[in-house]
Amino acid sequence: MSALPMFPLGTALLPGEVLPLRIFEPRYRQMLDDCLAVDDGAPRFGVVLIARGWEVGGGDVRHDVGTFATIDLVTRDPDGQSFLRGVGTRRFRVTEWLPDDPYPRAEVSILDEPGFDKASHAEAIALGVRIREVVVDAFIRRGTPVPDDLPSFDAADLHDAGLLGWAARLPIGPADRQALLEAADTPERIAVLDDAVEGLAARIAFES
Repeated sequence: MSALPMFPLGTALLPGEVLPLRIFEPRYRQMLDDCLAVDDGAPRFGVVLIARGWEVGGGDVRHDVGTFATIDLVTRDPDGQSFLRGVGTRRFRVTEWLPDDPYPRAEVSILDEPGFDKASHAEAIALGVRIREVVVDAFIRRGTPVPDDLPSFDAADLHDAGLLGWAARLPIGPADRQALLEAADTPERIAVLDDAVEGLAARIAFES
């Protein structure tokens, strides 16, 4: 795979998640132009979580596991700023960071998605029940009606969205998101998401 344009951010992008971005730095304007000029498939770039430092100006320290973002919408302002919408697709691991010239780039390898065995599938379904309980509890505590289209977090939903899709629907922090991306197998991913959900439940109870 050729060098991948990279966009380090203060959050981790999960597969299936929509990513809106405002592009104003000259280096990322150039990155966007280069992405859109590629004619061998959908334009895309890589998103990685910044471990230390800032999004603007460079000099940051980055995680090495991230997500491809496919660009599906771009609008440009007369002042040169652009607004794009990306969608997270597959995970990757950085094998080599290249010089940030003119913008961050890296060599990457695609990560396979772990599957389910009978035991991990049962654990995931039980976790889905817990997630729905926590989400419904949040609406009740706010005095807000539970939406009719609230995801079911059941077996069919797991098949369609996966554990990372479930996580993308929840207000969990960047560290938990990154741990999910880096999980080596399904049991580890379930354990990370379970911890994140219990943290979310505690926060909801504290804030109500």
